[in-house]
Amino acid sequence: MLYALELLGIIAFAASGVAASRSKRPDLIGAFILAFATALGGGVIRDAILGVPAASFRDGNYFLAIVAGAVAALAAPSVLARFGSTLRIADALGLGLFNAAGMLKAYESGDVSPVFAVVLGAVTGTGGGIIRDVLCGEMPALLRPGELYVTTCIAGGLAGLAAFGLGATADVASALVAGVTITFRLATIRFGWTSHWGRS
Repeated sequence: MLYALELLGIIAFAASGVAASRSKRPDLIGAFILAFATALGGGVIRDAILGVPAASFRDGNYFLAIVAGAVAALAAPSVLARFGSTLRIADALGLGLFNAAGMLKAYESGDVSPVFAVVLGAVTGTGGGIIRDVLCGEMPALLRPGELYVTTCIAGGLAGLAAFGLGATADVASALVAGVTITFRLATIRFGWTSHWGRS
């Protein structure tokens, strides 16, 4: 389950990297560099904190997943655009999937407390997006006033902890983390929710 979550998250974040690059009008190589940086950033930060080798540099499927996400974003941007901003939708998917993968890996490692597993999930989920925004010269989403970005990760992580506490399997708990995070994040995009509840 962890492996599948990471590959799906990489595809989504690679697509978000390419979508973010559009406004900067880079060449094809530049777009792919941004896709790789966005897709790998969160996982590499997580593995560095846990003190384990980064799997992304030892498994060719990670490379293929990045290429697949980047190509999909380049070839069919209108598909995601029907549901809203291509970048924000792809980012929401990557955020939720990486939050679940990071939280699960930290929780199952036994080296960190359950609460810190939630924090590490949020770090994994937001790391790639931060790198993407910095490279594009944009304010990272988690630093934008009122933006409910890390909050969605924490909500998903706490839902996962509750599931583990009730005896759920790792697959069920991680699916819940991803589902809550993605749904919450998409709702903030769709309805304009912010931490300043009086404004959109």
